[in-house]
Amino acid sequence: MKPCFLQSALAVGVSVLVGCGGDSDSSTAVVDPPVVEAPVVEAPTPVEATTINILPYVQNPTTSSISVTWFGSAAESATVEVDGIGSFQSEIQMTDALTYGTSEIDYIHGESNFGATHADVADGQAPQAVYKHYVKIDGLESGTSYDYTVLQPGADEFTANFKTSPSKESREAIRFVTMSDMETEPESTEKTVRWTANALALGGEKLGTDPDTYTRQYPVDQTTGYKANLTYAELRSPDFWVIAGDLVEKGGRQLDWDEFWRHSAGEWGTLASSTPIFPALGNHENYWHPEYPGYNAEASMLSYDKWNTYWDLPTNHASDDRYQKRYYRVDYGPVTLITLDSSNGNDADPSQDTNLYIDGAASRVPDFNRGTEQWNWALSELADAQAQGQVIFVQYHHSAFGTGVHSLPSGSAGIANGEDSQSGMPMRIYHELFERYGVTAVLSGHDELLEYVNIDGVSYWDVGFAGDGLRGPGYPPTTDYVPFDLLPADAQASHWSAHGDAPEVWDGNKLVSGGKHYGFLEVEVRPAGDYNYEVVMTPRFVFPVMDDAGMATGEFDHRQYNKVVRVLVER
Repeated sequence: MKPCFLQSALAVGVSVLVGCGGDSDSSTAVVDPPVVEAPVVEAPTPVEATTINILPYVQNPTTSSISVTWFGSAAESATVEVDGIGSFQSEIQMTDALTYGTSEIDYIHGESNFGATHADVADGQAPQAVYKHYVKIDGLESGTSYDYTVLQPGADEFTANFKTSPSKESREAIRFVTMSDMETEPESTEKTVRWTANALALGGEKLGTDPDTYTRQYPVDQTTGYKANLTYAELRSPDFWVIAGDLVEKGGRQLDWDEFWRHSAGEWGTLASSTPIFPALGNHENYWHPEYPGYNAEASMLSYDKWNTYWDLPTNHASDDRYQKRYYRVDYGPVTLITLDSSNGNDADPSQDTNLYIDGAASRVPDFNRGTEQWNWALSELADAQAQGQVIFVQYHHSAFGTGVHSLPSGSAGIANGEDSQSGMPMRIYHELFERYGVTAVLSGHDELLEYVNIDGVSYWDVGFAGDGLRGPGYPPTTDYVPFDLLPADAQASHWSAHGDAPEVWDGNKLVSGGKHYGFLEVEVRPAGDYNYEVVMTPRFVFPVMDDAGMATGEFDHRQYNKVVRVLVER
């Protein structure tokens, strides 16, 4: 009989043959398996996770294109996929300007870092350097919404949406929100601001201030108020977001910019991921350097370098490359927005200068006065926008017609002596152009008041209260003088302010209505008939709900002030 063999798996990877049946005189042979060592498997090298420090945000929309920018640790290109359009690769740039000073590192690791900014950074270390990723997306249809996804290797997918600008002939309604003076900084967490009330309840003038409120603090801190403000703004579904200066507390301090993006395209909110921002420089965007605190050329240069890194804005064809992104024009359907830089004027004449601390030549900050490069540019753009039948808005930081501390005459004598070194009054020089070329509204801040005047048919707003001060007019208790008498007659007759015209109403310790609160100005441009447009401007705010003891509950009501301005723009 032929022998047969069975295969027995006695050891991994070894076959052992054993006999199976045979003659009576045969025996079964057993073979011991050889010793086989288990293979050595090396542990995989840990891959450091890719971080995205600033989430993707959209900028510079046109009828056929838009840009997407984000910042993170990856030095490799990433992909942006746009539904129905295709894929685009990011351009990468090292961000040399986004550095931290010693005092900033100390703050991160100090005991007062209540907002836990950069909490993951190793003790004593600065946050890691980041790369800028930029993508220009083109081939789009006008007035169309698109979903987009950012695919960064090693990071989670990020998906949002954007909308291109409508054509000028589309007759499409446009809505945008305007803010100013959020002045973000990590210190805003657990930091409240003074909250003054008008003096009407005491039988005083509406622009006076109740002295008992000089030291009263707002019921929520600045971080909480600004978060609530952005939540409300996002619910209004704006087409774009205008910020009339003072985005950050210190333009040369990186931590303050990090805080801005935590709110706008980060852990606290993503409004900028779908809503383009059109910013103006404020005085704070020319301020502070870790080695040269205050206003000086070094501070202005560093602040601008950070500004220039973040923003993708239309060119103004300026002769100095550091004038780029300081003033520019945007056309969004029937709307034209002209942004001016009011940071610096004629250094030789305080009456023509908005900041006596800035040396324009050394800091390469443009003058705004008559006959300058910026003035001539503005003149040309205003004339062109009017000729095209656009609904024209202008923004700059320094409110020209207000009642706050920065509405005192420009000079170095000091506030107590009726002069301000950062006055907005020199910007009144532009009124003749705004009237001549049919500007609908001028959007500003700086005084940190919410107030309105109309002069010769031009609406002027100080849109204040985004997330910083909640001031009253004048600057009590240093001085109780309110410069209302310095306003032109038209402005005095049409003046409205949250301080004077929305007095607080209390039920015991509980605020029921009124008062100054964090908010924004909403602007809607609606078709009216076959050719004209109606512009509706509504100041909105977030009202902190209180309990009977007068403590904030953490909830906010969405409200609007009792001032809605409607303007018919005839084309």
